[in-house]
Amino acid sequence: MGIRKAISKDSVQIAPLIFSSGPVTFDYIFSTRHGPAVVDFLKIEFAESQTMFSHRHHHVYERDGNVIGSIGSFDAPSHSATFLGNARAIFCNYGLRGVLKGLLFELRLMKAPRKGCLYLFHVAVREDCRGQGIAAQMINFMMAKGREGGYRCLSLDVAEKNTKALRLYQQLGFEVVNRNKTYNSVLDNHLYMELDLAAPNDHS
Repeated sequence: MGIRKAISKDSVQIAPLIFSSGPVTFDYIFSTRHGPAVVDFLKIEFAESQTMFSHRHHHVYERDGNVIGSIGSFDAPSHSATFLGNARAIFCNYGLRGVLKGLLFELRLMKAPRKGCLYLFHVAVREDCRGQGIAAQMINFMMAKGREGGYRCLSLDVAEKNTKALRLYQQLGFEVVNRNKTYNSVLDNHLYMELDLAAPNDHS
């Protein structure tokens, strides 16, 4: 039981968790009018691909053989390395429309990782296991990984209306750096947050 590196065979259990980390965004970019169900897309990409959705960029929280939490991470170089793979996978499944929607979202609301930052994404806990401190444990785990890796900070983006997640991140020591205003009526404003890894960790 605990946190471990994700593996390919976690795909069936983790795909719904990844989707739950941002269902509005996933449904907007990966419209089922133009391609497969998002969870089916995530299962395949998590198991087999070189994209940002791959198991290679994720850790899981496992309990009694069940995956109940997910957290992804990358830095600027590893994020850049997935760019073409991301675009190819989205184009093959959702067409040019999906690629353009994804690019605009990243340019306007979810910026690429800054140099020296370990960026966290797809932070999610299975609904029936929430309220047990699992998300905090996963983030504290990534704090340790970040310090071991010599990163200066952890960073993430959160939808402004996701007040529970925002409160947790603030309790753990994240601070809002930028507020990125939405560009349409579907997506929420996003807050870019950072946690200084050089500062003492008094929030765990």
